[in-house]
Amino acid sequence: MQSSTILLVVVAVVVGVGLVYFNYYRAKKRREQFSALAAQQGWSYVPSNPSLAGQWSGTPFQTGDNYRVKNVLSGAYNGHPMVAFDYSYQTHTTNGRGQRRTTTHRYAVVVMQLPGALPHLEVTHEGIFGGAVANAFGFRDIQFESEQFNRRFRVKATDERFGHAVVTPRMMELLLARGEIGWRTEGNSLVGWGKGDHDPNQLMNRLGLLQQVIENVPPYVWRDYAGIDPRVQ
Repeated sequence: MQSSTILLVVVAVVVGVGLVYFNYYRAKKRREQFSALAAQQGWSYVPSNPSLAGQWSGTPFQTGDNYRVKNVLSGAYNGHPMVAFDYSYQTHTTNGRGQRRTTTHRYAVVVMQLPGALPHLEVTHEGIFGGAVANAFGFRDIQFESEQFNRRFRVKATDERFGHAVVTPRMMELLLARGEIGWRTEGNSLVGWGKGDHDPNQLMNRLGLLQQVIENVPPYVWRDYAGIDPRVQ
């Protein structure tokens, strides 16, 4: 009996050490990957920048505690100022016996600067229960002529006319083809996020998506809502 207990302890220690080493190696490899990408693209790289956790609101920010901002890249993507990073936070639950459980939530974030400040607009994928259930709880989203788009995406905006002005048939076509992450306009930022980690290729693809979103905003929207003409910036 005693030898079995000792064996279990030894196995637990070995597994624990293995997990620590695996996480260390994985984190080190990610730092090297993104540092190399920054050098290739002419961007700056820092392993951590906690101040970014408080710069934006909405998903995935301002939820939970113990925020972490790692592998921060900043620079310009095809002329658009941007910042990208790994983001995580923790939430806690307690069961009936008083046992506390901590869950870490991880996101990959990409933010691109807009030519001017725009009203709030958020485009996300439909949840597992679909729009009908969400609407029943008061979270109504904007509906469009494309039923295919309505089934796949939720669009929320402080100004419904603004939502329709931005999400044109051309924008819907773009998102149906490659709307792999959620995004929103927040002041002069276009914030994109996806659950889990991204690799350098995914990061570049997501920056490309944000650039296309910006370029597909009609010129009159910039004039009417931001007071600028981005074509002469």
